[in-house]
Amino acid sequence: MASLVVCGAINWDISCFVEQLPVPGEEVTIKHITRVSGGTGGNVAVAAARIFGAKEVALIGALGRDDIARQQIAALEDEGVITEGIQHIKREESGQAYILVDQTGQNVIASHLGANARLCLEHLNKVQVKQQLQECRGIVLTDPPLEVAVELIHLAKRRAVPVLWDLGILISPNWEALQSLAKGAGVLFLNETEASALLGTDELNMSLQRLQKLGFRNHTVLKLGAQGATMLEPASSTVIDIPALPLKELGLNVINTVGCGDVFAGVFAAYHVKGSSLAQSLIMASAAAGLNATRSETRGSPDRARLEEVANRSQKFGFTVRKHKLSKI
Repeated sequence: MASLVVCGAINWDISCFVEQLPVPGEEVTIKHITRVSGGTGGNVAVAAARIFGAKEVALIGALGRDDIARQQIAALEDEGVITEGIQHIKREESGQAYILVDQTGQNVIASHLGANARLCLEHLNKVQVKQQLQECRGIVLTDPPLEVAVELIHLAKRRAVPVLWDLGILISPNWEALQSLAKGAGVLFLNETEASALLGTDELNMSLQRLQKLGFRNHTVLKLGAQGATMLEPASSTVIDIPALPLKELGLNVINTVGCGDVFAGVFAAYHVKGSSLAQSLIMASAAAGLNATRSETRGSPDRARLEEVANRSQKFGFTVRKHKLSKI
């Protein structure tokens, strides 16, 4: 039985490592190329599976009927992810992402959605998918088509199971339509760019006030990269901060930040659904994202034992949550 169901994109990541990211019109030389499994849904599912263990995390998504699809399924099953909920779409390529990564680990990404965009409501009615959704204890949404996200949020509400939603690419064209729907998620994940687009600011006090003004009462987690992460609780005006993992003190270096936000969401969801507090889930998510950044592959997150050992060891370097309240509007 799947404890956690993830719904989102499955991509083949082609990462090109360069000295610096090009400006418009500039050509740069690629140092080396990697071709690995990726996509927000796949990445989140794998990160969560490394915490839960085999056959506890199911992925709902779509692939083509090509060589990439076969490699994707094999990679997911090797990680213990349940793949029966993945639809194979005729006459569509599997999704692909083209990524430039500079020597500091920063990146730009262009995605070809391919089969990902063809996931539809009909797919949710398949026997295996319906069973997973009826038995799970939590649902993570990354970037499925909007109609699929709507249905899954409504289903989770009927079953009273938590929804954790990383809005991602849905924000830009759909924010006004998303506002009321987003209030139905227990936890929202946003990076700095998404928070600015969504709330009109990335300043914490203004972000919290904006959420309160819009009537949000759920938890919003701002993924801040090298600055760590912050959880906003509009109902209580509480802010919970966690710094980034102290890599320098641990003798580690940033290599590639691609996929770190996905690892953050997957690990947060795993601990949250397993019963950990929101603060503890935030700690483990930040630690996992930090460790992922020290690996060249997109899915470089640790297993549970390694993660908890590093998080505990990092406490002596100040790696702990801090709570405070901001004034209400």
